[in-house]
Amino acid sequence: MKILFIAPRLPWPLDTGGRLRTFNLFKQLSGFAEMQMVSYSFESRDEEWKKEIEKLGVKVTLVPARESTFLERAWNIAFKTLPHSIVKYYTPSMKKVLEKLSKSEHFDAVHIDHIHMAHYNECFKGIPCFLDAHNVEYKIWERCGEVEPMLVKRMLYFQQSSKMKTYEAKKTKEFKGVFTCSADDKRILSDLTSGEVPIHVIPNGVDTEFNSPDPAQDANEEEAIVFTGSMNWLPNEDAITFFCGKVLPLIWEKKGSVKFYVVGKHPSAVIRELAQRDPRVIITGRVDDVRPYIWRSRVSIVPLRIGGGTRLKILEAMALSKAIVSTSIGAEGIEYTDGKNILIGDSPRDFADKVLLVLNDKQRSREIGVDARQFVCGKYDWNIIGQKLKTIYEEPTPCSATIK
Repeated sequence: MKILFIAPRLPWPLDTGGRLRTFNLFKQLSGFAEMQMVSYSFESRDEEWKKEIEKLGVKVTLVPARESTFLERAWNIAFKTLPHSIVKYYTPSMKKVLEKLSKSEHFDAVHIDHIHMAHYNECFKGIPCFLDAHNVEYKIWERCGEVEPMLVKRMLYFQQSSKMKTYEAKKTKEFKGVFTCSADDKRILSDLTSGEVPIHVIPNGVDTEFNSPDPAQDANEEEAIVFTGSMNWLPNEDAITFFCGKVLPLIWEKKGSVKFYVVGKHPSAVIRELAQRDPRVIITGRVDDVRPYIWRSRVSIVPLRIGGGTRLKILEAMALSKAIVSTSIGAEGIEYTDGKNILIGDSPRDFADKVLLVLNDKQRSREIGVDARQFVCGKYDWNIIGQKLKTIYEEPTPCSATIK
């Protein structure tokens, strides 16, 4: 089987949840199919980084791209009928490359990564096209609007949500199959498309061999809290400002020495200011490896109020045998058991109490971490997920396959 994989950005380095999912699904596909990748290139080092993808024995074609200017974003938001994020990723240069490939090579299937690239299915008439949705995008914009205090920004979020909902409802129907990260996202998309397209749950996963517990955890662990994630992604920034403003003061009332590590690239001025106010908040920026920060912290937190799909940061922390406290939204899409392999708290007080429980009870923390690792090793290892993906692609009529 020969599959073309179309991505909005090169999935390297593995420093975001989206890149981790994209790379690992591509890696799993390359285990049973001859793969090619075409991706936009936004980074100056992409030519260097693509060699990491080519180590899988595949050809990677990069199409140069640039970030939108403020005026371009404003114009798209104000005057385009399509959402800005769709307009941004539709260019004549990408279309030309894909049309040439469709004429010069035979592909048995096309795998399109993210709804932002969905329009390029038009280049492959008669070839089965599959869409990995990652998230239900309109729900993310909708949730941004629900928590945004500024009226103008709230209106813009709801406007983009409405446009995206219309686009997602129409475009996803054109695919042979759509992959979602969770049963929740599958239900939303099934309702949105009136059941007109097969939707398969291909959950996010984790490399349980790479992400394994620290043998020296007892000696090295600090009385600290950690959050990992790209800090230029709005849901993560909102999570940190919410946690620092509403939850962390409640924790410090009981345990004033606790440190809070915020680990992730591109922290905004708002996030950096949090560290300037209090030295107990440590903003690292981008790091080559997040594991040492998770290993050294007693608890990993996911105080998300906005989001979709499933959080790879939870799966990674679970694989590292770390106790996790999350909101319900943060843990969406993961078949967890509250109180056994994770702790859930949605109000500031409840969230703070769950964090304090882990900080104060080392034995309880260990038990949650051990149960969490056993859970992800049995259900969310990438190799297990790859077998589900293989089943869909190798079905004689793949669009009729079902994954539960």
